[in-house]
Amino acid sequence: MKIVVFAPHPDDEIYGAGGSILKWMEEGHDVHVVYVTDNCALITWGKKHDDLIEEGVEDYIDLSEEEIGKIGLKEARSVAKAYGFPDSNVHLFEFHDQDAMNQIDNGVKLTKDIIKDANRIVIPGDNNNHPDHQATHNIVKKAAIELNLVDAEFYVYAIHNAQKAPLEKQIKIKIADYRVRIYEIMKLYKTQLLFKISRIGWETLMRKRSERFGVFSLKDAGKFYNF
Repeated sequence: MKIVVFAPHPDDEIYGAGGSILKWMEEGHDVHVVYVTDNCALITWGKKHDDLIEEGVEDYIDLSEEEIGKIGLKEARSVAKAYGFPDSNVHLFEFHDQDAMNQIDNGVKLTKDIIKDANRIVIPGDNNNHPDHQATHNIVKKAAIELNLVDAEFYVYAIHNAQKAPLEKQIKIKIADYRVRIYEIMKLYKTQLLFKISRIGWETLMRKRSERFGVFSLKDAGKFYNF
């Protein structure tokens, strides 16, 4: 089975489907990861919202957004390698953080080549209050509709929005056996862990026992809150 996981930003793949990715790899599936943006606005956002941790931030605080973006993509590649993704299964759109909504057409074009033969597509939910997450959802769904992927299944994860899929449309994947490894892999996102909120999320990975997804088909598009 070909499974394609979309991360609006480097680290969303961990919080959205981190353990499931390892489980699917262990089961022998052909798993791909797509990083949509570059995290270039991380430090700018952290300064604005007073969310930066003083320890370690001095190495990044005076860098430009372009420099931060390059670091973000480098970290994504390191994380993908730690997961065990072959280079051919790692895709970087290199859109700037906070700009994915302006890249819909380009994103659809890039996405089509990756998902055209996918069996399972893993994406953030609809009605998302983060613009890059919403843009990622829109890009993938639009590409799938244009390709008419009626046989593909869509696993929708909830970050920045609620998982409001009805119970019959949900699946829970047990990931307790993978949480230590996920926790260790997350350490490679050094820039992400400069944030107070990210540190809290990182610690919760050690307690995470399952991941929940809304599961939809293309005929469900527009009929549910998350899809």
